[in-house]
Amino acid sequence: MNPAFAELFALALTLIGPAPKNMPHNFQLKHGETIVAIGDSITQAGGYLRAADGVLAASYHDMNIPPIINAGIGGQKAEDLAQRFKRDVVDKKPAVVMISVGINDVWHRVDKPHDADVLKYYKANVDGMVKHAQTFGIRVILLAPTIIGEDPNSEGNKRLAMYVAAEKEVAAEKKCQFVNLHEMFLEALKKKPAEVKGNWLTADGVHMQPLGDAIMAAGILRALGVPDAKIAAKAK
Repeated sequence: MNPAFAELFALALTLIGPAPKNMPHNFQLKHGETIVAIGDSITQAGGYLRAADGVLAASYHDMNIPPIINAGIGGQKAEDLAQRFKRDVVDKKPAVVMISVGINDVWHRVDKPHDADVLKYYKANVDGMVKHAQTFGIRVILLAPTIIGEDPNSEGNKRLAMYVAAEKEVAAEKKCQFVNLHEMFLEALKKKPAEVKGNWLTADGVHMQPLGDAIMAAGILRALGVPDAKIAAKAK
């Protein structure tokens, strides 16, 4: 584990609070099982995936878990992920897929009035991807979109809440895991140091700085059943 990330994990865990009660209590991967992460530019950049890989390699080295397969493409929305889901996820035959989408669905349209049809099709595309994965026995972890600007009251974040709610509904209907990264980021922002005047978790309000990557990684590690003690132990 990169020492810098080890320290960031310890900080991230203090910022986001305790793990939700619905997170698994046992490690969810079997020996050699693979994970695909499909998403947009945040996934493509891969910071949170590399951080998670570091913890998995350090804490579960005997499980021979391969590095997470990165299927992120910048600028993409839910409809784009749905079109390539078979090629980039199903055909790779992973045990688990993590779906991270929603930022661009809102951000690229935030200068226009909210369109209920866009939200409707977003939910339908997410639902379709989950169904597609489950048909092939692939376990699904839905990652809520994070933030659009580090102001909780920004128009982007207000609108994003509807997309987070739509994903949560899909997760409940399809009985798959849901990681509310949006809520985790808003919780962290409540503890932003007063002396930090610019962005803290992100570089531009959307794309991650290392601390933002650590928060995302903590969320997916919890969803995989990695206890906070193992994540925090990397800082020692």
